[in-house]
Amino acid sequence: MQDTLLLRMRQTGMFEVLTLVLVIALAFLFLGLVGVIQYNVQMNNMPEGLTAFEIRESLGYFASSRGTFLTWGWILLAAAAVGFVILAIASHYRDKVSYATKKRLRKAGVVLQYLGALFIALIVLFPIYWMVVSSLKTSEELLLPVPTLWPNEFQWQNFPNVWKRAPFVRYFVNTLITTFFIMLGELTLGVLAAFGFAKGNFKGRDAMFVLVLGALMVPIQVTFVPIYVMMSRLGWINSYQGLIVPNLVSAYFIFMMRQSFKAVDDSYLDAGRIDGLGRIGLIFHVLMPMTAPTLVTVSIITFISGWNSYFWPRMVSTRDEWRTIAVGVARLRQTFAGMEVANYNEIMAGAVMAIIPIVVLFLVLQKYILTGMSKAAMK
Repeated sequence: MQDTLLLRMRQTGMFEVLTLVLVIALAFLFLGLVGVIQYNVQMNNMPEGLTAFEIRESLGYFASSRGTFLTWGWILLAAAAVGFVILAIASHYRDKVSYATKKRLRKAGVVLQYLGALFIALIVLFPIYWMVVSSLKTSEELLLPVPTLWPNEFQWQNFPNVWKRAPFVRYFVNTLITTFFIMLGELTLGVLAAFGFAKGNFKGRDAMFVLVLGALMVPIQVTFVPIYVMMSRLGWINSYQGLIVPNLVSAYFIFMMRQSFKAVDDSYLDAGRIDGLGRIGLIFHVLMPMTAPTLVTVSIITFISGWNSYFWPRMVSTRDEWRTIAVGVARLRQTFAGMEVANYNEIMAGAVMAIIPIVVLFLVLQKYILTGMSKAAMK
């Protein structure tokens, strides 16, 4: 009976959601417990004579946030418990209620799912909304102790002011050039490497692919010193070569395309060989058309990554004429040096202009991104 009830609960679609809430609640309670332990240890070792403010400043993060973690943990735990009870009752009497009641319950479940999705979407989109509205405020309004959710008066001049503060046209041109050639290089070299790892038959293939996967785990902050020294000795600091060449190969691109190529049956390649196609012909006339969604997806991700790249362009470009858009937005703050109030509203305006191409690209091609991701994960 219990197994049947559990199976019915899992079939509703809300069981996994409640389980996630339960896991989050337990995580919050654990962090709260860590905070209580840290608080007790620190208070026992705290010197005497400190003020309440000094005590609060001396406490660690978990100790000072223990109340918040415990409160939210108990709230989420109670919500999960109530949800499981309601779900169990509804699942137990599911076969005993009328069709009209089942229909109403199903509609109520759909409404709750939409409300939950809307709540999560609002959380995700709020930073973007705050950036946009902040770009339309005055500097004084932006720095008010109580923030406003809507500009009292729209300041459209913030956007043209940004173009006067810094050479944003040059930043856009540099970003377009570097992103295009990085995407072209990753596409060409990535497809050729993925073909070798997916359909090639040579000694050490799998070991070499493990090395490629290992490259995914090594951040650029670890390898940038030798790369920077190499670029410096070649004289490529403040040049397109320095911005582009170190990013021409992507381990992520190779991994995604290899997974897609492996999903293509070898019989298609055999048919192509019978028609006289060589390796390059098989890639361009058989594999790439059959894996087009994944190819488009990783190309879009490469474009977005290149457009948003900050760390390496920041290291290799020291003059305005070679900076990219991400570095240029960060440089806007330095153009306000000596002013009484920093113009964060214009910095937000620069950030808005920087993300517009990415947002438009995602809205137009989002179906390809979702399709490509799902296909690449099937193998």
